[in-house]
Amino acid sequence: MEKNIGVLGAGGWGITLTLLLEKQGHRLILWEPVEKNLSILKKKRESPDYFPDFKIPESVYITGSIKEVISCSDIIILVVRSTFFRKAVKHLKKFYRGQPILVGTKGIEISTEKSMSEILISELGRDIPFAILSGPTIAKEIAKGMPSAAVVATYKKNIGILFQKMLGCETLRIYTTTDIKGVEIGGAFKNVIAIGAGIVDGLGLGINTKSAYLTRGLNEMIKIGCRLGGREKTFRGLSGIGDIITTSFSPFSRNRSFGEAIVRTGKEKYLKENKMVIEGLFSTKTFYRLSRKMNIELPITESIYKIIYKNVSPEIEIKKLMTRRPKKE
Repeated sequence: MEKNIGVLGAGGWGITLTLLLEKQGHRLILWEPVEKNLSILKKKRESPDYFPDFKIPESVYITGSIKEVISCSDIIILVVRSTFFRKAVKHLKKFYRGQPILVGTKGIEISTEKSMSEILISELGRDIPFAILSGPTIAKEIAKGMPSAAVVATYKKNIGILFQKMLGCETLRIYTTTDIKGVEIGGAFKNVIAIGAGIVDGLGLGINTKSAYLTRGLNEMIKIGCRLGGREKTFRGLSGIGDIITTSFSPFSRNRSFGEAIVRTGKEKYLKENKMVIEGLFSTKTFYRLSRKMNIELPITESIYKIIYKNVSPEIEIKKLMTRRPKKE
């Protein structure tokens, strides 16, 4: 059944979901709040700086008015960056009328250590119909029609079925779960691990190193994720190990590319030359703080934090990890 769908956020993931849903016959409204970017999108029907070579069909209405999007939409998809998420929710709150909301933003709010669902609930209320979308979903591959799978997490069975049917197609298989906490932690924590995977790539340390690193990284995800309320099964699924594999190997992964750049060109140079948001920077700081607060030993997370924020040499941190006291697996 054809639906009016409002997409809040015209980055790579927002454009990808717009293209996917437009092909399935839905009417799309795409919101871009930055005037300069909005002008480019309307004129060129693509985002040359953030998502080049993917044209937005003329049937998609592009606007800078969030009021227009919310008032005209049966369903809302939120895919703004995590640092702008609360502000975007506050904007939509003025016009919100109870539509189902799908959150595609991955990350943790640094100042409050809250997930996107917790922000949504704190601003709109606990009874709103919403779900979280996560999994191994590199935007360019989805936009090109390469097969993948993702998971939708929600407490409401009917909302899970709604989004499963809406998003599911020949190139994207959707599963459902009620473990919102686990899905969100996996989607945020994998960015920490992906930065380290990029460092391994930058140093040319080989597949044995990377395999061992990712396995122990997954262990840290499970350790803190379960303490925060997620289920171990979730971390061994699409939003956990599935997303870790994708972001740790894909050349399109911003977090992996950032880690590689730390070694090869320097992080300041990379951040200056790239406009894309590196969510792993915020996630690393947040999970490091949480591990200290909760007294959870996360040696890989601590090493990534020190490399990024204390400018410690990757080689020094790798040596420290490799010479930790012997222990059982």
